Amino acid sequence: MECIKCQNYEANKESGWCDVCEKKEVCKINGLLYLPALGLILGIIGGGIELYRFIITVFNYFDETGFLSYYAMGAFALLISGFLFSLYAAWLFFRRKKGTRKAMIVYYTTGLIIALYITVLPVIIFDINPGSDSIRLLIGGVTGVVIWVPYFMFSKRINMVFCR
Repeated sequence: MECIKCQNYEANKESGWCDVCEKKEVCKINGLLYLPALGLILGIIGGGIELYRFIITVFNYFDETGFLSYYAMGAFALLISGFLFSLYAAWLFFRRKKGTRKAMIVYYTTGLIIALYITVLPVIIFDINPGSDSIRLLIGGVTGVVIWVPYFMFSKRINMVFCR
C-alpha cells in the first residue's frame, strides 16, 4: 500500500502515510496548538487595543488633573511589556523556534500578573467593584496559567514541533 499523501513510499498501517510524510505532519502547528496560536493573535490585537485605550484615558486624566498615579504608571509599564512580549512569543511560536516553550510559559505568566494587577489591585487599594471586563481578564489569565503552562511544560508534542 502506498502513502496516501505522496504515493511514493510504503505507508504505515496506522496512519496511511509513509515515514517521511508522518515526520513532516508531526512538525506542523495543528490540532490542539491552534488554540494557543489563536490566543496569541487575539492577545496581540486585544493588547494593542487595550494599550491604546489606556494611553488615551491616562492622557485625558492627566490633562484634567495634572496628576499621574504610581498605579497608572505601573499599569502602563505592565501593558507595554505584556504587549511587546506577546509579539516576541508570537514570533517564536509561528517561526517554530526552539525557545518557544519558555517564551509561552512567560507569556501566560505575564498575562496572569497583568490581570491580577489590573483586576485585584484596584479592589484592594481603591475598594472598587470589578466589572465584567476585569473578571473576564482575570479568568483568561488564570486559564492560561492553569491549562497552557502545564501543556507547554510537559507535552511531548511541543518537543516535536518546536525543538529541532
